[in-house]
Amino acid sequence: MEKEVNCINSRVVINYVKAYNNGDCSELLYGLDPEIDSLPDPESFLKDPNNWISSSVISKLFKRAESILHDEKVAYKIAKYSIENSSLGYIQKIFVKAFWSSKKSFKHVQAINDKFNRNKKVEAIKLSGNKAVVRLHWNPAMKSSKVLCLFNQGIYTFLPTIWSGKPFNLKEECCYFNGAPYCEYHIRWRFQNVVREYLSRFFMSRAMLKDIITEQENDKELIEKKYEEVNHLNVALNKKIKQLMAIQDTGKAILSTLDLKQLLTVIMNILSNICQINRAIIMLVNEEKGCLQYMHGVGFYGEVPEEVKNYTIPLNRLSNIIARVASTGLPEYVPDIKSSILRKENIVLKLANPTSAFIVPLITKSKVIGVIAADAIDGKEVPVETRQTLEIFAPQIAIAIENASLYNKLREQMEELKRSQALLSRAAKLSFLGNLAARLAHEIKNPMTAIGTFLQMLPQKYDDEEFRTEFYEIAMEETARVNNLITELMDLAKTKESHFGLYDVSELIDKMILLTSPHSKSKHIDIVRNYDSGIGRVWMDYEKMKQVILNLISNAIDFTPDNGKIELTTKKIMRDKKFESVQIEIKDNGHGIPESSMNKIFNPYFTTRHKSSMHSGTGLGLFIANKNMQDHGGTIEVKSKVNEGTMFILSFPNTSAGHAPVSSDKD
Repeated sequence: MEKEVNCINSRVVINYVKAYNNGDCSELLYGLDPEIDSLPDPESFLKDPNNWISSSVISKLFKRAESILHDEKVAYKIAKYSIENSSLGYIQKIFVKAFWSSKKSFKHVQAINDKFNRNKKVEAIKLSGNKAVVRLHWNPAMKSSKVLCLFNQGIYTFLPTIWSGKPFNLKEECCYFNGAPYCEYHIRWRFQNVVREYLSRFFMSRAMLKDIITEQENDKELIEKKYEEVNHLNVALNKKIKQLMAIQDTGKAILSTLDLKQLLTVIMNILSNICQINRAIIMLVNEEKGCLQYMHGVGFYGEVPEEVKNYTIPLNRLSNIIARVASTGLPEYVPDIKSSILRKENIVLKLANPTSAFIVPLITKSKVIGVIAADAIDGKEVPVETRQTLEIFAPQIAIAIENASLYNKLREQMEELKRSQALLSRAAKLSFLGNLAARLAHEIKNPMTAIGTFLQMLPQKYDDEEFRTEFYEIAMEETARVNNLITELMDLAKTKESHFGLYDVSELIDKMILLTSPHSKSKHIDIVRNYDSGIGRVWMDYEKMKQVILNLISNAIDFTPDNGKIELTTKKIMRDKKFESVQIEIKDNGHGIPESSMNKIFNPYFTTRHKSSMHSGTGLGLFIANKNMQDHGGTIEVKSKVNEGTMFILSFPNTSAGHAPVSSDKD
């Protein structure tokens, strides 16, 4: 509602209607404005000179007064009544009276208007002798009406009576509400005797002082009442602020506390401090057992008794007030337990000895998950404010408890999952060992059979140089095969401790190329290097990364045909202008990997070959390489097309736990 007209104006309307309608103003005040209608005492608001209302509301009051009293001139008469019966507030009256003469008052006509209205501007366009012309410029944005013009005519007419003068002779020459741009009043008054005018000035200060004292005495009771109201509102406001702060604290607890026991302690502390409860317990619904069971409590002397901690209530025992609240979802209050029908032998009542009890359901998602039962402080009844606060908190507390309960269940499930994973891992290891033993037996049996056969034939063919030479080469090759198999199995079986440090990736790759050069040169394979010079040193385990790169380069050489090509590329991967990770690509132009084998190549024992000069084809090389990349927090990917070649992509972060990304600048 806009503040356009002072409530001094609405007060005179109410007083006038009461005076001429047997004290009844009920028809006057109903349905004026939603804001006024919502007030507990609209009449007091409309009579308070410290309040302001809209032009629309004051217009309604005048029109209703016309209808109630059946008088079209009622606005004019109300103006006369307001001045004759001192209905102006003492501040406003003294302000007007201070001008002490007609002529001086017109010089300050706008100042007088501003004390009562903001819906118009008043202009004294002519002032000479005993005549004045006044124009009222109404604000078109405000919903004023003709009755306000009539009221103003009455005010201007009888204004001089405030300083004991005669009423003005006022004539309206044009009216804004009849289509004119403004309302224009032509006003005349009688000349006063000079001696009388000076005497009026002499006695004015004494008369004003008397008026001030009279008005202050009349308003003293009103001021005291206003003070009490303001004080009461301040107390209520402080309580609301505390409630809001408690709600905020509860919200923080919901977000930050997921341990159920800790959460319940926080909630109880908040309730004890803000709600000022003596003692309280929280009981939660156990759906499996169909009962309410104790979860947390405060306010008992010393520790909470074991009998209370073990206390449960069947949900179907509706004779119990706590079970009944959990069943209905409605709070219940018992102001005096001694005179109530509650069973005094109840464990909680017997041990806690409360004087009163207020039980509130904890509801979330339209479901009761528990209750809070609270007792008053200092052995008194639970105040209305405390009950209201508990009801406000209850949904917040219910959400917090449900979140914590879900978290606890999730944590228990995670622990159970870890135990299950441990069992599965153990079973997988046993299966792995079984497969390993079978594989080992198979892989070792074949070369040992070949060596044994040649040893048996050696005595008969010892003098056969060709046989000895052939036997020697085969025996050495098969022995190397067994030795290589055992080495890879040992690498797989034992868990190597990681040793990270700063190393040059390009330098490491060059060493592995040099190590495999006899094999690559024998096949006339072209090794192409595409290094990113900006990588420099990165954070990695040198030995594990060496094992990965050596395995992949060796595989590439094995599967690349004579006169083929292998490309080794390093890339620096940036993110948000920071060196985030390193990528190494090893690409050959061999016969590729069949699509049916792509998902199996990192499995242990899987291989697409059986024998080579470098590796025995145990199927463990890529499995170990993948494990080493995981130790770096990285990945190993493969892209391959049959008859076109294969590319392995190694990606690992340029950092490790507890270390910042390494600068790409070289030392």
